Amino acid sequence: MLVVYPPEERGEAEYYQKLYPAFPFLETENPLTLLEEGKASYLLGRDLTLTCYCPLDGVDSPFLTFLFHTLEDACTYTRSYPNPAQDLPRLIKEYAKLLADGKLVAFPTETVYGLGGDATNEEAVKGIFAAKERPFFDPLIVHIAELSQLDGLVAEVSEQANVLMQQFWPGPLTLVMKKHPQVADIVTAGSETIAVRMPANPLALALIKASGKPIAAPSANRFGYTSPTTAEHVREQLSGRIAAILDGGACTVGIESTVLALHTKIPTILRPGKIGVQELSPLLGEVALAKQAGPTDTKLESPGLLESHYAPTTPLYLVDDVRQYQSCKDVGVLLFEDIGISFQGPVAYISEDKDSETAAMRLYWAIRKLDGMGLRFMVCSLLPEQGIGVAINNRLRKAATKKEQPSC
Repeated sequence: MLVVYPPEERGEAEYYQKLYPAFPFLETENPLTLLEEGKASYLLGRDLTLTCYCPLDGVDSPFLTFLFHTLEDACTYTRSYPNPAQDLPRLIKEYAKLLADGKLVAFPTETVYGLGGDATNEEAVKGIFAAKERPFFDPLIVHIAELSQLDGLVAEVSEQANVLMQQFWPGPLTLVMKKHPQVADIVTAGSETIAVRMPANPLALALIKASGKPIAAPSANRFGYTSPTTAEHVREQLSGRIAAILDGGACTVGIESTVLALHTKIPTILRPGKIGVQELSPLLGEVALAKQAGPTDTKLESPGLLESHYAPTTPLYLVDDVRQYQSCKDVGVLLFEDIGISFQGPVAYISEDKDSETAAMRLYWAIRKLDGMGLRFMVCSLLPEQGIGVAINNRLRKAATKKEQPSC
C-alpha cells in the first residue's frame, strides 16, 4: 500500500508521514499509472479510501475505490487481498457460480450489504428468508446489472421508468413496477408489483453479471436489526448461515435505497433514501410520500415499511438535547456534530459538522459501534427534515425504542 500526493500537497503529506512512518509516501502527478504499471497494489487516500487497478467485466473503469471507517480496516483489507487485480476477479467468478447454483452470497452495494440469491430460484429465495429469519410478508428487492435483465421481471417499462433509469441507475433508487407473470410470489410477498434496482457498486455489478441471474437481495442481517455496511457486520449476524461474503469495504451511501412506486397514479416514495422529492420532482412533477405501515400491517409493497426496524440490541432513545446525559457513564451518545462538551459515556460521531452525506454513510456503523459496548442505552437527536436528513430520521425513528425516555 502506497500513500501518494501531488506536489501542491507536499507540506500536508510531510505532516502525515510523521504520524504514519510505517507507510511509504510518494509525490507524483499521475498516481493511477503506478497501479497500472504494478508498482503499487493500492493507493491510500486521505479520506480512508483505497484505490486499486482491477478491470472487471461489466464495469467501465479499471480502477476501483473502496471506503473504510478506520485505518486499521483499510490495512486489514490490503492484507486480505494483496493482489486485487487477481484476487477480486477470482472471488467474483467463484461467488457468481455459488449464486447460479442456488447458494446465498452477501455482497456490497453503495447503500448497505445485500444478501443475494437467484431471484428465479424459489429455493434460493426461501433460503434468504430462512437465513435472515424474515417474515414472508416482507417483499424483496431484485438487483440487476443490465437493463436487459428487466425482461421476465416487469410487465412493462413505462416512459417514467425509462427516464428515471437513465438519470439514476446505477444508483440508490428502487423502482416498484407491475411484475411479470413468471416472477414467483415469494419474491414479491404475493403482490402484483416488483421492486427492482441497479446498484452503483462495481463489485456488485460484476457479481450479478457473472452469475447470469437477477439477484434478490435484502440487507444482509437478521430481520429487524441494524443494517450492515461492512463485511464484518455481515459476519457478526450471518456467519455460518450463508455460503460466502464478498468484501468491498464500507458502503458509501450507508442507508437503504429510496423506494419509488411507479404503478400508482402519482409516483409515491414508499421508503425515503438519498434520492428524494427534490431530485425526483423535476423529472416526474408531483411526488407523494406514502404513510408508513402500522404494527399489524402484513401487506407490504416494499421492504423497510414496518414501524419498527433497523434496531440495535441496546435501546436507542431519540431526545431533544443529548447534553442531559453528559454525566452518564453507561449511556452512549450519537452526535451529528461536535457540540463542544465532554461526555462521561462513550461518544460516536456520525458526523462532526452536521454533514448529512457523511451522517448517512456512518449512521449504521456508529450505531453498531456503541451497540457492542454493553451500555444501558444510547441517545441521539434528529437532523433537520431536509434532503437525506429525511431518510436518516426515518431510520432513527424506526430503530428507536418506543418506551418512555429514561433519566440518567
